[in-house]
Amino acid sequence: MHILTLNAGSSSLKFSVIEAAGERIIVQGSADWASMPTRYTFGALNSETIQLDVDGSDFASVVRRVSSDLNNLNDIDNSVVAVAHRIVHGGIRFTEPVLLTDVTEASLRELIPLAPLHNPFSLEVIAAARQSFPGLPHIAIFDTAFHATLAPEAYTYPIPYKWTKNWNARRFGFHGLSHAYCASRAAEMIACRGTDLRLVVAHLGHGASVAAVLNGKSVDTTMGFTPLEGLMMATRSGSVDPGLLLYIQREHGISAEELDRILNHESGLLGVSGVSGDMRKLEKAADFGNKRAQLAIGIYVHRLRQAIAAMAASLGGLDALVFTGGIGENSARIRQAVCQRLTFLGLELDTAANRADHPDQIISTAASEAQILVLATQENVMLCREATRVLNGATGS
Repeated sequence: MHILTLNAGSSSLKFSVIEAAGERIIVQGSADWASMPTRYTFGALNSETIQLDVDGSDFASVVRRVSSDLNNLNDIDNSVVAVAHRIVHGGIRFTEPVLLTDVTEASLRELIPLAPLHNPFSLEVIAAARQSFPGLPHIAIFDTAFHATLAPEAYTYPIPYKWTKNWNARRFGFHGLSHAYCASRAAEMIACRGTDLRLVVAHLGHGASVAAVLNGKSVDTTMGFTPLEGLMMATRSGSVDPGLLLYIQREHGISAEELDRILNHESGLLGVSGVSGDMRKLEKAADFGNKRAQLAIGIYVHRLRQAIAAMAASLGGLDALVFTGGIGENSARIRQAVCQRLTFLGLELDTAANRADHPDQIISTAASEAQILVLATQENVMLCREATRVLNGATGS
């Protein structure tokens, strides 16, 4: 039994076919139209990888191309039993995976205002995939669902309570698929397998968030009502004083729409450095003496340390810290800088192991009270697991 997974970004689509029983990836590929023409990759076991530039620059054309290429792999195409879709925001309604119907798809459209930069693209993929794979069940799986276990004191903002009650103005949390996978993988790798395993997972990519995970369940996280809260990110500001934003609007005439664009696309590492939102480019610029690049990295590390310590406080201690995501997996420099001032949490970094940079691995010393791991996150594997649960009737959806 194979599951087709579809993971839509703002300008990309990642896909895979996974063997449910052993979680073996049979097909993997992507389409990226951040720059034209669209770069399309389709790789299958025992077949030559397809890499080419294609004319299509929209989700529908890419989904049709995936369907066509799967048709050429008869053994695989005929064994696909469901399509799993990653949805960023499920609101308070969708806290479990759900079978997609016209009714549920309409309900998802009502959630667009909660994630206008993410959910519309997922809905485009859903529409295209239901046309291209009409005979298969389609299952929506939500990034916010992992954080449905947050307690009221963790998800409620100190604002008028009627806003929370009437408008669902609360913390939702994101990157749930990544946090869930890493929590599961970390539990497999480390010696501490007790029922109170305390993990802090730092997902550090273009977007970034930290989660506190107790015995596999989220108890706190840095992202909030939107993916804008929390850590400094590539182009997103993360948390800033709301009074500052009111001041900027009031005194400098910046509209809500313009402020939204600036905070999401012109802030963070890019906004401070003026160089890039890509940590690799910033590290090179910093090495050449660029002061703003150095400042951007310094702010990033400072805020990340704070967040990790705060999540450890929410857990009442720490058994392991997990780094994942593009930066978390690949920047030994950031990992070392972060861990240097977290020794009070029992973290002792093995410098040589950190520089080796081969996920999945433990990079703490043997003497470290809490372990430090680098994991390659696999959201597609979590999509497969959750879809299999639905097919087996293990959820209430």
